[in-house]
Order: sequence, then structure tokens, then C-alpha cells
Amino acid sequence: MSSAACSNNRACHAISSVVLDVVQALLRERSVNGKVDLADVERLIALVRRGPMTLDPAYAAQEEKCRAHHSKPKGNIGARANPFQRLMVRPLEPLLGEVLPRPLLANYFHFVDTALGPAARDELDRDCRALIQALLVVHGNNLTWDHFYGDHRSTNILRRALHILAAILRQPQGPAMWRSHMGRPTGDAPPLPTARLDLILDTLLQTHHGLAA
Repeated sequence: MSSAACSNNRACHAISSVVLDVVQALLRERSVNGKVDLADVERLIALVRRGPMTLDPAYAAQEEKCRAHHSKPKGNIGARANPFQRLMVRPLEPLLGEVLPRPLLANYFHFVDTALGPAARDELDRDCRALIQALLVVHGNNLTWDHFYGDHRSTNILRRALHILAAILRQPQGPAMWRSHMGRPTGDAPPLPTARLDLILDTLLQTHHGLAA
């Protein structure tokens, strides 16, 4: 009898298959012409419920597999991740795909870098990376982006970045800078129409207003 491997979020329920395999085998032994008396079924179930020693090896094997599965690191932040870019995309996630194709994120990142300027951009980037290191101390290899996004320090970094962007966009040249960067085609992705550019910009500004409140 083999135990099932842990392979999904109900993996440890695989032990039920082990028990059912035993019950099925016992029922087949007791069956006559494909039928089993109800009293026999109840006796077999009572036997299995008491935990016969024949199940012990299967239980032990399944426990080892489940333990190995659940001890694996759950983190999804790789060494090459760019936490500042991930943070700046966070407000736009509902728009990714249909409104803002992912290839055009390169234009968005270029706009962000230009609007922030090297000094502010580098400072915000360092703060994001320092936060990742601090969170790694707490969560180790189980660190996920949800931990990063949910930390109040990442919210403060995003607030600072959007405050600078909003100030630039309020300047006379701000809207033209936005259209110049965001309206470019990238690879096979055509330039975004004005309505989409306005929706993306409005989403950023609404996020800024919400964080600044």
C-alpha cells in the first residue's frame, strides 16, 4: 500500500485515501457475488476506526511526506526581485492586462524614474530593499510579497513616492511628461489611447489622495 504525496492544498487529506483503500480491500474479501452484508460493513468500519496495526506504516509514511511538504519555504521573493518597482505597480494591479498591458510597464517605470529624479528614486529603492531585509529576519524563506505589501513601512514608501509624482504632475509640464512616456509603443504593444492614459493616471492620483488623507 502506497501513501499519496503532498501535492496541493488538500494534500494531507490524502490519508483518507489510505484508509479507504483498506476498507475497500476488506469489503472485497467479505463480498459474496459482489454484495456485502450491512453488519459486515459496520464491523469492518469499526475495525478500521480502532486503527489496526496494518495502517501504522502507511500513516507514518504519509506523515513524513506531509511534514516535508509543509516545511518547504513558502516565500516568493527572489534575489533578483525589484521591490520598489513592485510597490509602484501595486496601485495599478487591477488595470494590468486589459487597460495597461504588462509590456507597457516599461514606459511607466521610465516615467517614475524621470519624475522622481535619481536622488529620490535611489533613496526610495534603498528603503524598499532595507525593508525586504528586515522582513527576511522575521519571515526567513517564507517571506512573500503579501508580507511586504502589508507592512506599514511599504505604505509609507509608496505614499512618499506618489507625493512626489503628484507634485510633478501638477506642474505645467507634468501632463505632457506623462503622455510622452506612457503614450509610446513598446515592442508589439501599441500606444495607449488617451482614455486609458487618463484612467491609469486617475488611479494613481486617487491612491495618492487616499494615502495622504
